[in-house]
Amino acid sequence: MSIQIFQKKLEMIQTNFQQHPKKIYVLQRTQSQLPMSLIQQQPQQQKLEYFQQSKIPHQPVIQNLQYQMNPHINQQKFKYGEQVQQTQLGQQIVYQPQLSNIQRSIVAQKIINYQDDEMIQPKKENAKQTAKYDLNENLQLEIKTLYKMVKLFPTKAQYLPGIVSIKAKDQNITQNHENKRVGVDLICLIDISGSMIGVKIQMVKQSLIVLLQFLGDNDRLQLITFDDDAHRLTPLKRVTKQNKVYFTQIIQQIQANGGNRISEATKMAFYQLKNRKYVNNVTSIFLLSDGVDYTFPEIKEQIKTANEVFTLHTFGFGQDHDAPMMTQICNLKSGSFYFVQDVTLLDEFFADALGGLISVVGEQLDITITSQAPPPYQNIQISKTYGNMWQKKGNQYYITQPQFASGSRKDYVFEIALPKFQGRVQDYQRSIGVLFAELKVQDPFTGSIIKKKANLDLNLFNVDEQINENIYPDIDVYAQYFRVKGTEVIYEASKACEQNKNEDAQKLIDNMLIQIQKNPNVAAQCTGIIQDLSQAKQASARTSYNLFGQKQMCQMVSNNYQQGGVNSMFSTQGIQLQQNQPATYQNIQQQQMMAQVQKSKIPQKFN
Repeated sequence: MSIQIFQKKLEMIQTNFQQHPKKIYVLQRTQSQLPMSLIQQQPQQQKLEYFQQSKIPHQPVIQNLQYQMNPHINQQKFKYGEQVQQTQLGQQIVYQPQLSNIQRSIVAQKIINYQDDEMIQPKKENAKQTAKYDLNENLQLEIKTLYKMVKLFPTKAQYLPGIVSIKAKDQNITQNHENKRVGVDLICLIDISGSMIGVKIQMVKQSLIVLLQFLGDNDRLQLITFDDDAHRLTPLKRVTKQNKVYFTQIIQQIQANGGNRISEATKMAFYQLKNRKYVNNVTSIFLLSDGVDYTFPEIKEQIKTANEVFTLHTFGFGQDHDAPMMTQICNLKSGSFYFVQDVTLLDEFFADALGGLISVVGEQLDITITSQAPPPYQNIQISKTYGNMWQKKGNQYYITQPQFASGSRKDYVFEIALPKFQGRVQDYQRSIGVLFAELKVQDPFTGSIIKKKANLDLNLFNVDEQINENIYPDIDVYAQYFRVKGTEVIYEASKACEQNKNEDAQKLIDNMLIQIQKNPNVAAQCTGIIQDLSQAKQASARTSYNLFGQKQMCQMVSNNYQQGGVNSMFSTQGIQLQQNQPATYQNIQQQQMMAQVQKSKIPQKFN
């Protein structure tokens, strides 16, 4: 840009300032405080005026600041280990007049070096012994149905519930034994819109500092804030003892101000993942927001370009956030949704999410289920699946998961159709293979691929034949089947509440509870879904639904299908309760970390 054009723009700024002195703030920077790219463009310019239109008049700019911290300028300081300027963040968004007609996201990509992530050596062969977790030995794949022996009827079709299960033995990891666990790359996307001002942003900052306690030398953290734009506060940096001080200083400076556009933050995060030099064992994104946003279609398109392996967990604050959108976002990468009505519980939810990450023992899980029933039973196939993780192509179903933690169990529920059968089952045709399942999973330490296989066999009988063995339902299958059927009912009840049919919603829930509790043995295995249904009934009341019920029910549907996260509980007075008992989907690591955070909140008694 020529100096003449630049001077004209400065004149326009001065005119605007004279006409609207309350809406325009002018800050000055010396040449040493400017990005190198601007210095090169204006070698003769000794100082440059920046301007910003005030977005929130009731939150004035702090007067004692000489200039605003610009993450892009500090990026150079991060790279060369210089001290970061201690100023307030987020009070203003700093614009460059000569680039005002160019999209700021494009400008940021030009200025930011996304390959400045701090070098780390992810654990590989040398950790194979210290990790002491053998996927071949500790991971189990199983496929089974409610009954193994079934009769075929000539006059009616039947539908048989079944599950594909993955189980991993638990592994207890103490905080002082980082060599026994994976290293984590974690990117936190923090909403700093105006509605976060006050207790919300303060609790976010406190919770982030708590998060630092559980991260170590083998982990890397990046902080990105967003309002109308995304602001890259730090690169991906190791969480060493020294860097914890650095991160704490950055966190303490975060301030809320501005609008809310999540897609700007996700775009920056996905771009960072794609361009980082070094890749840790496990990667995840935490998204924190309290607002309503309409950019989910953009995020859905963005994530198609993010070919990295990672999970995405979302944390929704207060009564005003868009819970359906937050669950849609986390479902894009098999994450959990944490409903944070009481912001003092945020650090506990962080502990649960991080506990799941540091106990990951498998990545890139791929399950293929193939129908293989021979003639004349070729029509015995999967007729229904539960949850959005199922994908179908031809006679095969596919399930993919980015990460799998020790002590975890995932049960994917389906129904098999047994169509009308006009012929007779012959003795040599009684035992048939119906489904074949194959699991492929990558060891995050070594990168090696582990394979597991399982078959589903059924024993078939004619309607007029006597089955000599006692037939008992598989309680395990029953429990998982009621989990997804109960989750369906919660979803239907929430839709009824949206139509102001709150009483109908509660009747749906009551009927489901009666079905589960008919069999005491089944009910004993269904404590999680019984609790959720009871909470959903309370949430369906008209007053409760408007205050917290809609978001609570939305969380239950998402987390119960994904089998992760902590489903929030509320008292009859509408107060969010602390999780005192282990949550349904927690492993030992998550339980211990959450308990540690809770214990730190108990006031210490002194004699």
